Amino acid sequence: MKYLLIIFIIVSCSQKSNKLKDNYLAGMQFRLDTVIVNPGDEIIFLNQDIQSASLSNDKKYLYNFNPNDHTFEKVNLDALQLEEKISFEKEGPNGTGDFFGGLRILNSNEFTISTINWLALFSLDGTRIKKINYEGFFLENNPIRSGTLSFISTYLDSDASRFFALLGQEMDKLYSLGVFNLDDYSYRKIPIPSFDGIYDYKFNLQFGPSSISFGPKLSMVLSESRLIFSNQLLNELSIYDMQGDSMYVKEYSSHLTENKKVNKYQQDHESEEILVEEFTRFHQEINFLPPFWDEKNQVFYRFSFQELPANSENGVLARSDIYLSVLDKDLNLIGEALVPDLRKKPATLFSNLFPRHFAKDGKIWIYENINDEMGFVILSITNQY
Repeated sequence: MKYLLIIFIIVSCSQKSNKLKDNYLAGMQFRLDTVIVNPGDEIIFLNQDIQSASLSNDKKYLYNFNPNDHTFEKVNLDALQLEEKISFEKEGPNGTGDFFGGLRILNSNEFTISTINWLALFSLDGTRIKKINYEGFFLENNPIRSGTLSFISTYLDSDASRFFALLGQEMDKLYSLGVFNLDDYSYRKIPIPSFDGIYDYKFNLQFGPSSISFGPKLSMVLSESRLIFSNQLLNELSIYDMQGDSMYVKEYSSHLTENKKVNKYQQDHESEEILVEEFTRFHQEINFLPPFWDEKNQVFYRFSFQELPANSENGVLARSDIYLSVLDKDLNLIGEALVPDLRKKPATLFSNLFPRHFAKDGKIWIYENINDEMGFVILSITNQY
C-alpha cells in the first residue's frame, strides 16, 4: 500500500540579508511523498515511534524491537512491507533482558543492545556473544550505583576490543566521552567542549520527596572513524577523531536562524502545568538535531526547528518552522533552507523531540504514524533545471 502526497517547493534563502555563498540548496526543488509499510497479517509495534529501531548498513532493512512478543520486526524498506519477525529470548544465557535499551545493527549478522547497566553483542540467530557490565570498570566508590555517572549512549568498536560512551556526570554537571578498553578494563574520559552548560537547562518536576528531570536532547553519532556530538541547544558540533585520538569543535553561523538558545528558564517546578508552559517556551527558541549521512550524495543533513505559538482565539494550531542544513564530508556548512511544508507535532514532556529520520537512496525518510500504521514522509531534493 502506498499513498503519495506530492508537494513541490522551490528553495529560497532570503530571511537574512547575508546569504550563504554558493548555497547547496539554492534553486533546489523539494518534493514530499508519503508511503505506508504493509504489515501483512501482523501489527507492527509503534508505541515508541521506532526510536529504538536500527537500520541495516545498506539501508534496505529497518529492525524494530517489539517488547510485547520479544521479536525484531524486519521491515523491508525497498518493498515497503514487514518481511519477518525474528524471535529472541528474554532471559537465560542468550537473554536480551527485561529492559530493552538502545539497538544498533553492526553488520549483516551482529548487533548490540545497550541498557543503563550493560552493553551486549548478539548475532541475529539469537546467540549472545559478549556481555559487558559497566560496573566492571569501577572497583571502589562505584559512580553508577551512587547515581553520579550515567551511560547515555554507547558504540562498540568493530573488533569488540573497546567501546565508546556518552557519559553524564551529575555531581560535576559535565558530559564527557568515555573510552573503555576491554583488554584490561581501563578507561579514560575526554571532555566534550560543546556540551558545557547543558545542565543549566534541565527541568525538574518535584513529587514530594521524589523528582523527575527533563533535559535537552543529546546525541553521539558514529561516522566512519569519527564520533559526532550534538545537542539541542546550539549550532555547534564536537568531533572525536578515533584515529588521531583528538577532539575538536566545528562552529557554524546560520543565515536563517539564531545559533543558540539565549533565554533563561526556571528549572525547578512543583506544578506540571507550569512546567509544561516553560517547556513550551523552551521549544519556541531554535532547536538543533544531530547530523546524518547521505551515502548517495556524500553529504550530511541536519534538521533544526522552532515551534510557533498556537492561537486558540483565532483557531491557529501550533506548528513549527523546520530548517534543513547541508554539511560536506568534512562537516563544513554548504547549504541551508526553510522547508515550509514539512510538519511535526509539538514536543511535550514525554514525547520525542522530532520524528525518527535517516537518508536512504539520496532521499530523507521521516517516520510518521499514519492511522496506527508505520509510514514515512520521503523528502526528495532535486535541481529544478
